[in-house]
Amino acid sequence: MKYIGVLAAFILYLAIHKVVAIDSVNIEQESDSEKIKYLSLNYPEKAIEFYKQNASKHLLHSNEETMSVYASVLIAASNSHNIDLMEEVIGLIADDRLDSFRKPYLFTIINVIGVSYAMNMQYTHAIKTHKCALNHTNSHLEKMISKVNLAITYRMHNQPALSYQILQTIDEAILNGRRAAGVLVEKGNTAMVLGEFDSAVRAYKAARVQYLNGGHHRNAMRVVVHLLGAALLDERYKLFDVSRKKLDPQSSTYLTENELTYLKWLDLIYQSIQDNQISELAATYTSNNFAVFIEAGFQAPVESLLKKFKAQHIVSHDPSTTNIVTKIDDKLAHGWCDGA
Repeated sequence: MKYIGVLAAFILYLAIHKVVAIDSVNIEQESDSEKIKYLSLNYPEKAIEFYKQNASKHLLHSNEETMSVYASVLIAASNSHNIDLMEEVIGLIADDRLDSFRKPYLFTIINVIGVSYAMNMQYTHAIKTHKCALNHTNSHLEKMISKVNLAITYRMHNQPALSYQILQTIDEAILNGRRAAGVLVEKGNTAMVLGEFDSAVRAYKAARVQYLNGGHHRNAMRVVVHLLGAALLDERYKLFDVSRKKLDPQSSTYLTENELTYLKWLDLIYQSIQDNQISELAATYTSNNFAVFIEAGFQAPVESLLKKFKAQHIVSHDPSTTNIVTKIDDKLAHGWCDGA
């Protein structure tokens, strides 16, 4: 099962070296490396555009700022699924002229490569690369990032038990706010695939509290959507009713289109549960939107709820639902990872 958690998606950038928070007001006053860093985290396509306008200039310099620029562009390219640019930038990063400046960035570079493999469904290479990234961590936070990404990859590669084991080794004491919430959401996602619905409920509820405490109201709303599916699977219908009311009409501005599609499906399924049979409307809606559910990360709860009605036949399990057209070079991290 693919089931990419939309809230605990791969961590690409939390460990980028010497992050300095800047905003769109003063970005023009910053260096190229800080501009691209900001854009890569918020507007990856703009980061790429800005880089291409200045690429020739960076070929003339061999310094820490050049390495910072390349690391940020790599993140932007991965976020944009621009494989050609990723491979080009890796070549520049590996150039001998930057040997003296590469080491502090190696974890970020290898981590991004691993994330990119996994998002491209090249799971074997992703697992090898994330294991390599663990050997290049420089802090407890980087180790946590690497473990979370490895856990997500194992879950996507139909090995949720391994994912669960890795998540249990993460020291949550070093986390707070959005980072802690992200780990909790991933624990909930893995519990859903394992059929541990009570554990999923607890994880999602705890994640929502963390998001609210940190003032991240949009993510708090989005976690409720995950919680609703877990509540139905755990047959906690009162919790579903209470949680559903938290998503008032205004909350639609916080949710993605795919999340709204899934939310409508949950309402239809809840009505079917009350009627003790899946309605024709729910069945048709499921069939028409199953590809959306896979893309948005809701395949596991959808299939599990259909199983309750013995209605698994409604959806296709054709692995070609997601088409990966271009394969990423399988030796992208080879220079820093033996066998990767």
